[in-house]
Amino acid sequence: MWGGVTVTKINFNWRIRLFFIFFIVILMLFVKAPFGFLILNTFLGYLPIELSFQLLRVKNVRSLFFLLILLIWLLFYPNAPYVLTDLFHLSLLHPHNLTTGLLKSDPQMWLDFAFLVISALSCSLIGILQLNKICHLLATKMTPQLPGASVIYPLIFAFLSSIGIYMGRFLRIHSLYMLLTPTWFIKQIGSMWSINMWLFTLILTVVQLVLYWIVVEIRKTDLD
Repeated sequence: MWGGVTVTKINFNWRIRLFFIFFIVILMLFVKAPFGFLILNTFLGYLPIELSFQLLRVKNVRSLFFLLILLIWLLFYPNAPYVLTDLFHLSLLHPHNLTTGLLKSDPQMWLDFAFLVISALSCSLIGILQLNKICHLLATKMTPQLPGASVIYPLIFAFLSSIGIYMGRFLRIHSLYMLLTPTWFIKQIGSMWSINMWLFTLILTVVQLVLYWIVVEIRKTDLD
């Protein structure tokens, strides 16, 4: 039984790894301007997924090592749902025929559409799936005495990641800046608070929680 579960976990992790390796290679070979950003954004969206694989392998959730990986994962996690905002770049496709008003059947346009959608869905949904696993681990192993922990953790992480998405989308701050240029990073943080920022954070938090609920419901169906 134990051996079977271990093999399943390894297979899942490697299936996800191989998918992203294959997809990023495809992007490098076939993506065209102005969508070259998808290569970096997809890679950054995959990083928290890989970090979650490593985090879930740590047996002692109260160890300093676990807390360190958890902090690094939290810094990079917003990159996974961030890719959803790349869907706004669909406007760059200019998909409608100006004469007929109908969608064009240009293969390159639909290939770019596919790249944007696959990147957004794979990073966000797999990232949220791993978030669900981490929240369950924290709720059951780290704070089992905390009432409603299984709800509190997703709320906190979705809220924090929405702030991270705002920073990345509007301040152009990547996760690495937090580690490499902390002084500049803190200055940017101090000047970003506004009503629009809070409304954006609220909206993106709701979006992530809806996706989180969908993932949880799908997992329940699998268990049933």
